[in-house]
Amino acid sequence: MNKEINEVIKKCVVYCRVSDQDQLKGISLKVQQEACVNWAEKNSFKVLGVYIDEAKSGTKTAGRDGLDDALIHCDREHIDAILVIDTDRFARNEEDHFAIKAMLKKLDTRIVAINQPMIDESPEGKLMETVLIGINAFYSRLTGRKVKKSLEKKWEEGWWPGWAPLGYLNVNTGTEEHPNKIIDVDPYKGPLITNMFEMYSTGNYSILQLTKIMHEKGLTARKGKRICVSTAQQILANTFYYGLMKWTDKEKVGSHTPLISQSLFDQCQHIASKHRQFVMRIRKHTFLLRGIVRCPIHGKWLTAEWHHDTKKLRRLGGKIAYYHCPQRGGCSKSYIETTKLEKMIAKQIKKYEFSEKFINFVIEAVKKQVAEDRNNTDSVRQGLINQKKGIEAKRDHIENLLIDGTIDKNTYKRQHDQLLADITQIDIKISNLQSAYSLDIHLIEEILALTRNIYQTYLDAPDFLKAHLLRFFFEYIYIDDKKITKVIETPIFSTLRKENLLLIRTNWLPRVDSNHEPSS
Repeated sequence: MNKEINEVIKKCVVYCRVSDQDQLKGISLKVQQEACVNWAEKNSFKVLGVYIDEAKSGTKTAGRDGLDDALIHCDREHIDAILVIDTDRFARNEEDHFAIKAMLKKLDTRIVAINQPMIDESPEGKLMETVLIGINAFYSRLTGRKVKKSLEKKWEEGWWPGWAPLGYLNVNTGTEEHPNKIIDVDPYKGPLITNMFEMYSTGNYSILQLTKIMHEKGLTARKGKRICVSTAQQILANTFYYGLMKWTDKEKVGSHTPLISQSLFDQCQHIASKHRQFVMRIRKHTFLLRGIVRCPIHGKWLTAEWHHDTKKLRRLGGKIAYYHCPQRGGCSKSYIETTKLEKMIAKQIKKYEFSEKFINFVIEAVKKQVAEDRNNTDSVRQGLINQKKGIEAKRDHIENLLIDGTIDKNTYKRQHDQLLADITQIDIKISNLQSAYSLDIHLIEEILALTRNIYQTYLDAPDFLKAHLLRFFFEYIYIDDKKITKVIETPIFSTLRKENLLLIRTNWLPRVDSNHEPSS
């Protein structure tokens, strides 16, 4: 009687796992669960929980939340058995299988593979278990080798060997029996990704603003949710969108259709770096003049650091920064407050202006370049528009054939889908063409701004660009007793000045030099 009662109250949990390949073979979650529950009922077990891992590999236990939850359940209350349909559902490598089994044995919980009743605690059962686990591991490794070779073959053929990035689709151009999956442009999301790059390249949108705007336009993540900021950052930094694939440690130009041009991608990286620089400025002061200002006495680069005193410097937020010579023993005349020195350097730049001759030369060169770019862009755009009209006419024609009943549905679908894909690719090319032209105009605007007002362009620039401009202007600047005592210009800046293409607005500071050594 007691034995019958014990049999009735035996407790178990069910664990089910599938990978995509398992589902194709018919070992679905539903099949596994029903089989395990039926076995439990016939063998007087009460099922206290069903734990599932979907699309998870059995070669490793990491990342399998269902398995983790099942093991936690066994640890929290006594469970007589974990039911699985086969041993390979639990683990497909020897180490994990026996490690988990040993842990469960301490909890007095056994693993029951309902399709493999020959496995038990007898010597014969343990031998059979070891053999089956070895076979599972062998087939897992064999499958892994085949998959790896298949992925490498796809890569060599110029196709991305994984899930298509957002804006693209994995398309099977073969059959179900012999699939041939390639990457093709998503006709709906592809143009939205292009638009996303275009908008970000203007510098007028933060990534957070961009995610909201693109969601309103219909760009969503795979499950219909709004793309998060980190995903948007990954998209904007992904070279795949201009055609360059990166996989493991390899790089190559893919066979897929780029959604953007490399120039548009580069502009977005420039904008992203400016935004990062802005964040850095908020978080930490950037000492612009490191590597530019020097001590004339010791010839060393001035360094900068913060000095803290909450009482004396209360009005300045409790701290102040100074540039100074790092000479051992000190160099008292080199100390100067960072903001004062940076203002002095800015005033130094204010003294420069390009001559009218040089400005006119730049303007004429710019006009010529703009005219050429506009003509080329208009010509190419018109050619693309003509191509698009031709394809649209073909699309309209086969739609009429379908209506008239002179074309079968399968032929119509195949031809219509191809025509729609061709139209999408032309739209992307037109968009990329406009983006490239816009980038050229933006660059021209920056060049004109610099030639017309060097000082204002410097003031308006973010810190990282200020640093580049300083290195374009000066080799180094000597500072002594809180004054600029000597300026060494870069060769290109010096040449422009010698050719009277770069002028001095007011009296030049003493001892301006174009060589690379301070005079004695």
